[in-house]
Amino acid sequence: MKALRIILLILIIVGVAALVTQRLWVPKLVAYILSREQSPVPAVTVQAPIQLSDGRQCYTYTHEATQDAPYTVHEFLDITINGTSVTGTKTGTQEGPDMTNGYRGSFVGTLNNNMIRGIFSATIEGAANKEEEIYKATTTGVEKLRYPLTEKGGIHVPDETQSPTALRYARVECTGSN
Repeated sequence: MKALRIILLILIIVGVAALVTQRLWVPKLVAYILSREQSPVPAVTVQAPIQLSDGRQCYTYTHEATQDAPYTVHEFLDITINGTSVTGTKTGTQEGPDMTNGYRGSFVGTLNNNMIRGIFSATIEGAANKEEEIYKATTTGVEKLRYPLTEKGGIHVPDETQSPTALRYARVECTGSN
């Protein structure tokens, strides 16, 4: 029985060592296996996210009405990045069963680790609103990480304990005032 425990302990130690060092030996093992294959394996190209950098950048988002989300939304985000400071405007329209409106507001935030976090301030349907928004870079633009909102100090803030929905904004050319 003691010999079995020793063997199991040795196997656990070997398993933990293999797990800890997998970054060293797994790529070599995969390269060896692929080199032994008869047919060539096409390389997979993974495109990196765009880099959010200094200058003016514009993004657009469109959501057509569905049965689950009965509002058509068109938004245009026009931002200027200067170091870690982000300023700009967001305009949009919403059309649905009980509303048809447009909105325009300012956006002020910061850039950190290819993510933008800021406050969107606008008047929508006659009411002044402030919402904290989070955007992260993708391969074709940015995604707004849309969390359920809670109110804190007169500002709608994301409840980051919940799971977000990703709203994909495509990068577009900035022309004039768009």
